Amino acid sequence: MGGFRLNLIIDNEFRALISPLSLNEYQTLEENILTDGCRDSLVSWNGILIDGHNRYTICTKHDLKFSVVEKPFDSRNDVCIWIIQNQLGRRNLPHFARAELGVKLKHFFQEKGLDNKKNAGKVYGISDMNSIKELSQNSAKPILDSGTKIDAREEVAKLSGVSHDTISRVEKILEIASPEEIEKARTGEVSVNQMYSTIKRKEKEEQRDQHVKENIEKVKNGKPMSEIDGLFQTIVIDPPWDWGDENDNNQLGRAKPDYATMPFKEILKSPVMRLADENCHLYLWITNRSLPKGFELIEAWGFRYITCLTWVKPSIGMGNYFRGSTEQVLFAIKGNMPLKRHDIATHFEAPRGEKHSEKPNEVYDLIET
Repeated sequence: MGGFRLNLIIDNEFRALISPLSLNEYQTLEENILTDGCRDSLVSWNGILIDGHNRYTICTKHDLKFSVVEKPFDSRNDVCIWIIQNQLGRRNLPHFARAELGVKLKHFFQEKGLDNKKNAGKVYGISDMNSIKELSQNSAKPILDSGTKIDAREEVAKLSGVSHDTISRVEKILEIASPEEIEKARTGEVSVNQMYSTIKRKEKEEQRDQHVKENIEKVKNGKPMSEIDGLFQTIVIDPPWDWGDENDNNQLGRAKPDYATMPFKEILKSPVMRLADENCHLYLWITNRSLPKGFELIEAWGFRYITCLTWVKPSIGMGNYFRGSTEQVLFAIKGNMPLKRHDIATHFEAPRGEKHSEKPNEVYDLIET
């Protein structure tokens, strides 16, 4: 049908699914319509505009004729899928915009419960975006109808023309980033990877700050070492080193700890000597960078150094000169007390923990034996 100022219903949810035009793009479209008329039909469903919002705005503003094609759909969800696929099939979209549409498409696929390994290309014989474009423009149904079962994540990535990793990253960006940051990604001022790295870094910093607060409270509510009574024959200590003591704050962007640190002078005052029995074994966790401190602590606490146990990590870490892949446990003794076992090597392999400076449980199991 055609005519002047045809009253179509504007649905905000449908309109929000369409990537907005830039000011220059809108002005170019308006100039073309004023010169050539509205050559492409608008599309509606039950009198609701689902495609051609900018053309509708321009035509009603200038009292220009336009035609409308009414398409039948089974549900609003099917309309949303069609709108997104139509955008992906016929517009030269920036990388972020394609992934952003993919995130929306994933939601509507999941709403339909499309969860097995079949895909639209196999069902419909679609092999490229031109076929998707042709089908989406000429069919009254979405490319994926209610009977099609797919793996939503893989299919969304395929239809969007981006990797599923990009879909996941843009999903995270849309969830956490500010409107200003998202707009920078949309315009291409920053790449998807740059924006994702930025928000993940902020997220980690916020988590670390929260952990610091929680750990400080735990220390306040816990029993300080100065109040611990008794004598111990085995002491394991993992000092909260302050990197500032070594002017070593930038090891290839190494993350700051999420716990309260202690200056070396304070660690030196720890009551290890008072807590150590006449015969005692000391296991002191130490980084390769801080080995001189470790030997000073051992002497100050009245122990004598024997050897070190080396934790061999599964991958390299940070470091200003060499990339660290090991960490040491200095073994020192007071008095004369043998080990219960004589089959332990001076190195062990164990995975890294998830938390900052987390030590593997394997070493504690070893020490207890």
